[in-house]
Amino acid sequence: MIPATASSDDFSWEEDLTVFDCLMKSGKRGFDIDFSKLRHTFETGAVDLDDDDLVLGPDDTNIALLNRLSNLAVSYFNDKTDTRLEFVKVLKANYHPSAGVTYYITFQANDCNQTTKQYQAVVRYLPRDTEVISCCPKPC
Repeated sequence: MIPATASSDDFSWEEDLTVFDCLMKSGKRGFDIDFSKLRHTFETGAVDLDDDDLVLGPDDTNIALLNRLSNLAVSYFNDKTDTRLEFVKVLKANYHPSAGVTYYITFQANDCNQTTKQYQAVVRYLPRDTEVISCCPKPC
């Protein structure tokens, strides 16, 4: 239920939406969001890597899905930049509903010198229609 008015110590939906928009449009771009600043998360949140609440298959897990999506992002990055990254592991991820679910994934990958670096990918996921929106090194 949407409150008609907000007290001085309570956010309104509109105020939370403004804060949410600022967080999503900030330099963090959906990757390093502090959801504790929001009373209403608008169905957006951090992925629990040890759970299976975001997958449909009985033998699937959140981390297995994110590993698949991260490997797609590495392939996308390699094709776009003519490099040979190798996926190592997912570090964390956030999500929000869109046309499917959009994942903001932070992961590690090795470059051609076997140097491990952090990368960030935005992937729109539907079981039969997955699209890597972006993949790049994590800003310092």
